[in-house]
Amino acid sequence: MKSLTFLSFLVFLSFSNKVFAQVVTGLEQSYRSNIPFDQDVVSGGYFVDPPKEFEGHPYLITKNFELSEITINGLTYSDVPILYNIWKDQVLTFQPIHKQKILIRSDKINAFTLRLESPLSFVRLPNNPSYSHHGSGIYEYVGDGPSRVLIKHRKLTKPKREYSIYSEVFYETQDYFLQKNAEILKVSNKKQAIDFLGLENKEVRKLTKASNLDYRTDRKGYLHFLVSLYNQEQNEKK
Repeated sequence: MKSLTFLSFLVFLSFSNKVFAQVVTGLEQSYRSNIPFDQDVVSGGYFVDPPKEFEGHPYLITKNFELSEITINGLTYSDVPILYNIWKDQVLTFQPIHKQKILIRSDKINAFTLRLESPLSFVRLPNNPSYSHHGSGIYEYVGDGPSRVLIKHRKLTKPKREYSIYSEVFYETQDYFLQKNAEILKVSNKKQAIDFLGLENKEVRKLTKASNLDYRTDRKGYLHFLVSLYNQEQNEKK
């Protein structure tokens, strides 16, 4: 029943992009009469924006809702307005009646894809024991196969040094991981990544040079290349 309720809620949100601009009276009435809002399934409550004294925003890339795909309790829903708050590691959707941001309970989320200009896919991992910033367990993932790249996007704040109306400013950082079957490694350098995947260092050096890939300037692209090599090798062994 909860899944059906949540499905109805998301179908409504997918109905029209106009939800971002204004709430039409007819849709409000439809929402009130047909959509019993289930806090247990959908929401961890209303989202409270950061203090106005903080410069910037806490979201990944954009502060605008993007129509996206999300999988909750094994069911996938399309055209759902989504924001990813990487300051608190929270996924938000939009409540059309009160025009408020709603937290989707992270323990209900399996995965989601933000439909940005270049779509980004995310998965929620139940645990990552050696990592102190695991939070809700949401990681971007790149690669399809027995190994993949995991990226933990985070935003932190630091004090403003110069005189300003702002007391703090947001800044972004990332941590990179490789997942090989059930193993997860936090990547500190390229040699560590190559060794973890059991690749030949000389061959990797030749191929990455030919592809103009550099670990220092494009860590995501470099690691994606490594997992592609590993996955190809595993497929050839079958």
